[in-house]
Amino acid sequence: MASQAKIPEVNTLAVIDRDDEKLKDLKNSYGNEVYDAVTSTLAEINEYNPSGRYIISELWNYTECREATLLEGVVHMMKLWRSYKRKRGMD
Repeated sequence: MASQAKIPEVNTLAVIDRDDEKLKDLKNSYGNEVYDAVTSTLAEINEYNPSGRYIISELWNYTECREATLLEGVVHMMKLWRSYKRKRGMD
């Protein structure tokens, strides 16, 4: 029987310093809605890349409004490649 690896759940909001002056100014100037949007975005950035706050691109399925799977990306790339081959007379 194979055991499943447990992935620890990390509270990404704990990484965000809620006492930060810029966040406090943002909340006072623009309200809770903007503050919540910024903190949730920072939490998502920390979730995907905890070593640094730089953005990582994701493959997106716009027709279903969700992140695309690897298979969907490969299928799309194969369609583009076949189309390119036909246009270049490589087929």
